[in-house]
Amino acid sequence: MTPEQFAAERTTPKPAVPYTPEQFAAAKEVRTRYGWYDVLRVNRDSVAVAGDFGDMRIPAGTILEVKP
Repeated sequence: MTPEQFAAERTTPKPAVPYTPEQFAAAKEVRTRYGWYDVLRVNRDSVAVAGDFGDMRIPAGTILEVKP
């Protein structure tokens, strides 16, 4: 793989995976395009996480991965 192919693959946004509410409820961490965050609370349409500059809410549709 050339450096250009590697850079293109790394910067191409990946689609969000639809997770179930049960998977979010069991999650300890979630990943967005900005990185991994610790889960504080799970709501119907969003996940509250501990951010670098305070707590924030992330829409469920933008979460890429979940760690139980």
